[in-house]
Amino acid sequence: MGLLDRVEQRDMGSKNKRTVTVVIIPLTEKEARRIFLYRPHNKYSESRFGGNNLGDDTYLLLNEFGKRCKMCTASTKKEYLKEDTCPDCDGRSEYNGKDPRSNEY
Repeated sequence: MGLLDRVEQRDMGSKNKRTVTVVIIPLTEKEARRIFLYRPHNKYSESRFGGNNLGDDTYLLLNEFGKRCKMCTASTKKEYLKEDTCPDCDGRSEYNGKDPRSNEY
């Protein structure tokens, strides 16, 4: 099974339709890295929705402020999880803002 078999394009929104990438089969950390290239490579944060310089991913998990996404296993703050899935995997990060794969950040 290839990497493209694990994601699909879906249309979201009722008024302004937008096509987003959604993970449909769980990924390994390396596979998630290949899809979500915009995630920072630092000791504090695996996801934009995870740790920061005040609370790294280990801190989030140990203190139960965060949980791993069931699709990409990135440490994510509980407030951003929806059915144990992070905004990157279910398409919310693309739908609610700029395309995270663009270089406009």
